[in-house]
Amino acid sequence: MNVGLLGCGHIATALAEGWSRPDVPDRLRPSVWGYDVRPEAAAHLAGLTGATVVDSPEALVAATDLLVVAVRPVEVQAALTGVAAHLGGRPVVSLAATVTIPTLLGWLPEGTPLGRVIPNVAVAQGCGLLVWADGTLGETAADVRAVFGVLGEVTDVPEHLFDEATVVAACGPGFAALFIEAFEEAGVAVGLDWQTAADLALGAVAGTVELVRRSEDTGGVRRAVSTPGGMTIAGIEQLELARLRPALMAAVRAAVARGRGTG
Repeated sequence: MNVGLLGCGHIATALAEGWSRPDVPDRLRPSVWGYDVRPEAAAHLAGLTGATVVDSPEALVAATDLLVVAVRPVEVQAALTGVAAHLGGRPVVSLAATVTIPTLLGWLPEGTPLGRVIPNVAVAQGCGLLVWADGTLGETAADVRAVFGVLGEVTDVPEHLFDEATVVAACGPGFAALFIEAFEEAGVAVGLDWQTAADLALGAVAGTVELVRRSEDTGGVRRAVSTPGGMTIAGIEQLELARLRPALMAAVRAAVARGRGTG
């Protein structure tokens, strides 16, 4: 499948990187095309991933089977209305947070197959999270979903919960990176060198992710390593006193509010 990226910014580049990974089977690897009003952004994407760059949105549509709209939410209407007459029934997938399917359909020809996906940056490594809504993709949904499926775990979410799911999936790497960074600094504070602290913090978090994934019991993993009267429970007590859980809940609520323009 030929996939066109309308917009070649950070998340579009992450998608192209994921699709160009050498471990992607040829039968699942799309040919990636790109266009951006900033030629330097398109050139960067092409240089990094081997994508083909074109010089107009119309040329992008003509060259591809699937159009991925990867511009900022405030730019989506202009981008879609600019190419609407050229789509010819091609499926469209929007990456724009907060812009709903009914709103998008209002800027497209009637009957356009349309879906939404919110990926996080880990798609570049093939281990991303993708919040997904089929929308009006209809019979094209399976093929389109398969293209995104090589980038990570695709999770269907009702569109009325897209903002909340976006925060957990797409903002989550930022929250998790902050935790790992603080964990590294804590290791240094008790005497470890920076590299050792970084390696141990990252390894601990990565290993825990796999344990939780296999057991599907987050609390169970925590309890399993919390020996009564031991070191782990002493540390957890301090995290609870510092109100880690309410702080994270507040962070998620604040991010959702900002996405909706209310915070």
